[in-house]
Amino acid sequence: MSSQRVHVEWGNLALVCAVYIAWLAALALDSVLPWPASAIVIGVAIAWHGSLQHELLHGHPFSSQAVNNVLAHPPLAIRLPFLVYRREHLIHHDTPFLTDPEADPESFYVSAETWTRLGVLGRGIARFHNTLLGRLLVGPPVVFVRFGLSQWREVRSGDREAVRCWLCHVPSVAAVLLVALSVFGVRWWVYAIAVYIGHSLTLVRSFLEHRWIEDDATRCAMVRSGPVFSLLFLNNNLHDAHHVRPDVPWYRLPAVADELGSDDRSMAGAGFHSGYASVLRRYAITPFDEPLHPLER
Repeated sequence: MSSQRVHVEWGNLALVCAVYIAWLAALALDSVLPWPASAIVIGVAIAWHGSLQHELLHGHPFSSQAVNNVLAHPPLAIRLPFLVYRREHLIHHDTPFLTDPEADPESFYVSAETWTRLGVLGRGIARFHNTLLGRLLVGPPVVFVRFGLSQWREVRSGDREAVRCWLCHVPSVAAVLLVALSVFGVRWWVYAIAVYIGHSLTLVRSFLEHRWIEDDATRCAMVRSGPVFSLLFLNNNLHDAHHVRPDVPWYRLPAVADELGSDDRSMAGAGFHSGYASVLRRYAITPFDEPLHPLER
């Protein structure tokens, strides 16, 4: 029986090492930094790890997805199992109804039924959540509750794969906390704040990635960020290019975006932005869209 050789992208393998080393270094710095600085440094490392998990679920750096899954498995951000994230994210890529809350698990729109059920307070939170300030401040608990309810429905429906993922997640979280709290002595509440910061930073990237657009225009936005955010988000801010070519490693996305004309595509579709400073000025307190999906308004 012939065995198939496993291909590896050495640059992305180096990235895997860099991200985990950065997390360990951030934990080590906790003993010498004031707690607010420590929480920010650890939070940035957690956000970077989230970007790495996204890269790994799309088939990098190894041609063997099983190996990639092992590399991505440690839940530094605590909140969800990697394999659940991978399954939901691939559904997001595969659906022809991008942004539809009934078909797209990563849509930030809500259905008319949900909108009615939310009530006055819930609708206010949903509108605030569609501002950049809201995404930073209340985004993590809003996403946690929405995703948690979705997963609870999956478990109650008898989804054995989801059950296995969550059962494996518990000891994995314990191992991460053992390293952070016991080995490096990070206070639990500092790590909790760092997780919140890391999630908030990730939500900055996903803030306006997708917007419902009629006809054939792209529903994926583009943010031409500078080197800091581009590295933190591993160029996933070039979202139109990523959705057209999800197989492309992060370091090739800028060239692919140029080849595809993604800037022009996004200008005619979900939106083009010159950087996150521009996004902040425009949407800090102004919702980028109403939460109720346009087809149900």
